[in-house]
Amino acid sequence: MDINERHSIAHDLENALRNILWPKRAYEPDYVAKLVSELPRIITKVLSSNMPGRQIKAGGAFIHQKPLAHFINKTGYKNPELGDLLIVCREQRSMGQVYNAMLLQAKRTDTPLSASIPKDHQYVLYTEWPEFEYKRAGYLNGKTRSVLPKTITQGAQYLLIYETKYVELLTATVDTPLNTSKYFSRTLASILSFDAGRTFQVSNPRDDWSQMILDLLRLSAAAVFNRRRSGYVGANRWNGDSAFDYILNPDGQDKDNDKEDLLQYHDVVPDDAHSGMSVICIDLGAAPASGKEPERD
Repeated sequence: MDINERHSIAHDLENALRNILWPKRAYEPDYVAKLVSELPRIITKVLSSNMPGRQIKAGGAFIHQKPLAHFINKTGYKNPELGDLLIVCREQRSMGQVYNAMLLQAKRTDTPLSASIPKDHQYVLYTEWPEFEYKRAGYLNGKTRSVLPKTITQGAQYLLIYETKYVELLTATVDTPLNTSKYFSRTLASILSFDAGRTFQVSNPRDDWSQMILDLLRLSAAAVFNRRRSGYVGANRWNGDSAFDYILNPDGQDKDNDKEDLLQYHDVVPDDAHSGMSVICIDLGAAPASGKEPERD
């Protein structure tokens, strides 16, 4: 994806996002739920138009009960959420499949260009990444992760929600003052082009960032499939293509068996105690061998 394609995709995404019928003066989870409900369809349409010839898939799930991080060697802070929304994408390239991710913590604001945030537990997580153990995370409870580097990265940002005559979504790197120069549509286009976000490994991950992203994906998949098996799945929980299959099955293994592996956690944690990360997964298909997309009609 070249810069012109990225700009075109960002433009089309922004127009589509402004046409969403957003909830009025709602709470952050309501906006995230709406985004998860609408964005897979929007992404599929926009990318299929701008990247003809690709087999685009996009799907997502809204899960309200989010896992927490308990700092092991840092006292005096509450347990922060790992995020409100996880966006992941995959692309098939000549050297194999590559993956990208971004964690977003949603915050409403009335001053998006001069937003300030407290240096609280969430700020510490995204700026220092202390070693933590999972809490309120089902079968992951007690497992520890130590994400490197211990500083601000492009993999975790704030999603700022600003209401004017329509809802504006912006992203900000976790810094003081916040850098809110990008519309969410531009950030999303940059994630899809691997110019923003942070890459991760799926097969044999060797770093805790990759392991954490896979933890969250599997936790969310287990929550969705368990709810599905219990008959509780609705449109507000699952939208678009079967997103987890093509992320968690990188080698094309039997998907039914993989789902059964995920469903085993139903017997460990009661269904109403399942937590997970709201997630949007995008499969970009295969990149053209020439590195350029075919011309649009």
